[in-house]
Amino acid sequence: MTESVSTPTDTATEWKSEDECRIERMTWFGIVGVLVVTGAFPAWLTLHNGITPLATGCILILSGFLQYRRGYRVGYTTWVAGTLLLATAGFIFGNRPDLDLSLIAIVAAIVVVGAGIFTRET
Repeated sequence: MTESVSTPTDTATEWKSEDECRIERMTWFGIVGVLVVTGAFPAWLTLHNGITPLATGCILILSGFLQYRRGYRVGYTTWVAGTLLLATAGFIFGNRPDLDLSLIAIVAAIVVVGAGIFTRET
């Protein structure tokens, strides 16, 4: 049985397990890591403009599937933001390789984390 921590979900009597909190923290740190790594390259060593939305979208979708498989609740913002980021990356790779939409990935990450904190689910 998993250990409970003091992170309330919908009601004051319901708690998230340590495993669920760990998955959420790994997701948040993964997204921050992607944003730091892709932003750390100097201007002369540029990555493809679609890498940031692609990596961020993959992290969100994979985290959502992992949490869903384990029976945890997954907020709709995780699915929507992950899908939109993957679609954005597909558009960039397929049509507009010169278009830099890294800001979209940053905003989506902030929205997902903020919504997760506000609704107490990710």
